[in-house]
Amino acid sequence: MGFNAAPRTVRIDFAPDHQYHGAEARIRHMSLGEWEAVIESDEDSAVEEMAKRLVSWNFTDDDNQPIPATREGLRQVDTSLVTALKAAWIQSLTGVHSADPLPQSSPSGGPSLVESVPMEALSPSLAS
Repeated sequence: MGFNAAPRTVRIDFAPDHQYHGAEARIRHMSLGEWEAVIESDEDSAVEEMAKRLVSWNFTDDDNQPIPATREGLRQVDTSLVTALKAAWIQSLTGVHSADPLPQSSPSGGPSLVESVPMEALSPSLAS
């Protein structure tokens, strides 16, 4: 049985202190070939590629009506939100995006168990 290596869908949401906290979207990742084409193109191309991969979001208009998660719906959204969404999506393609906080169970990164290497000035005979 083979492993399905099709691009997965990621959930984009923003940290509690972010300007767009509460906004959520699901966007499909892309293949390496598609990613290479995007990074070699211009900024508008990245937004267009993201629009093609939108699956869902919780965006509404001024009348509290859902905005469709489509290319046309994306045109109704504030440009700064589109930019934040695109940045989070691109970060998710390349690693962990900044709006994806570590789980509460994540260790705080305590001191190393390895002793520190002492740092002493070299003796005059070794310094030259």
